[in-house]
This record gives sequence, C-alpha cells and structure tokens, in this order.
Amino acid sequence: MFYSEEQYWEERDSHLASPQEAVAEWAYNYGSMHLDHAWLLHDWDVWVANPHYAGPKVPHPESDWEGPYEEEGVKPPGEPPMKSAWPDDDIPF
Repeated sequence: MFYSEEQYWEERDSHLASPQEAVAEWAYNYGSMHLDHAWLLHDWDVWVANPHYAGPKVPHPESDWEGPYEEEGVKPPGEPPMKSAWPDDDIPF
C-alpha cells in the first residue's frame, strides 16, 4: 500500500503514545524544570532518571546496595538504616 506524503504525516501524528513513551516525555518535560533532581517519581509510582541531570552519580532511590559509596564519590540515598534498640540481634525474652 502506498501512502502520499500527506497521509504519511497524518498517520504519524495520530499515533497514540505507549505508556513508556508517555513517561519518557513526562520525564523530559518535568526534568527540564528540576535540574537538581537525579531521579523523578512519576504519578504511576515509577522512578525515572532525569535526562537533564548533570550532577554526580546518584544510586536508584529504591536501591538497597550497601556498596562503597564514598569510594566512588556517591552518597547513599535517604537516611542510614535504623539500628536495633537491643544490644544484640537475639530475641530479648
């Protein structure tokens, strides 16, 4: 089937974005206004890397990796893990 140039552009412009394309476009637009955030949280509970972020490397916000952050110049996300109120890990009773 052959399309004229007008039909080609009309069909191309009528393409609905997939969910992945929609999130990528949102990240591009929202990230341009929040240049200091390495990760953006979408309304669908999805973390997206900010394509406009140019700062130091930051691990994924939900990462539980306990690797050598300081050696690579990367600060761990969030607060440090809570320490147990008990002196050891045994059950106190």
